[in-house]
Amino acid sequence: MSKASTEIPRDPRPKRYLDMGTHAAYLFETGSEKQVKLFSLTREIVDGRHSSLLYIAGKQGVKGIRLSLKDIGFDVAFFERNKQLRIVDSEEFFTAIGKQQIFKPTSELHSQLTSKLEEAISSGFSYLSVISETDMLVRKGFLARYREFDDFLAKSIRDLKCCFVCAFDRRELAAAGVSDATQEISSIHSLML
Repeated sequence: MSKASTEIPRDPRPKRYLDMGTHAAYLFETGSEKQVKLFSLTREIVDGRHSSLLYIAGKQGVKGIRLSLKDIGFDVAFFERNKQLRIVDSEEFFTAIGKQQIFKPTSELHSQLTSKLEEAISSGFSYLSVISETDMLVRKGFLARYREFDDFLAKSIRDLKCCFVCAFDRRELAAAGVSDATQEISSIHSLML
């Protein structure tokens, strides 16, 4: 295996440090584009050592994200052991299954986020960073409910010891009827990556 294939791909655009209180969005069009940016952010967050990272995996799934990170030389197990990284499935985090799958109420998502934040603080980190892939949620028809949660984050993120990055697949948004993804997404977020 060549050295280049084991390195984390670097985003050629300038880095923007994600501080506590940031509610950012990232729009992507391909899986490889998504990985370059989000894996670069993952590396930046864990290298900073001030924040624990909760990575909420979309349609690639937890196993797919873990394997893709390992493929580029990221020591997933090391960061998990140090409680600096946790990868969970978007459906597991955002939805509940009864007779049918439903999007959890914002109050429940806030409680989950607070619980993850408390775990991060008790493990010695200053705050919690979250990367949330939304592609599977949008595909399953939960865009409107995710927007409600996004609105909550926009209003409350400054009160949480948290930074939150929402990653949207332009193709899934277009299929869901969003004609101008940049305009609609940027209006809710304080930063576009």
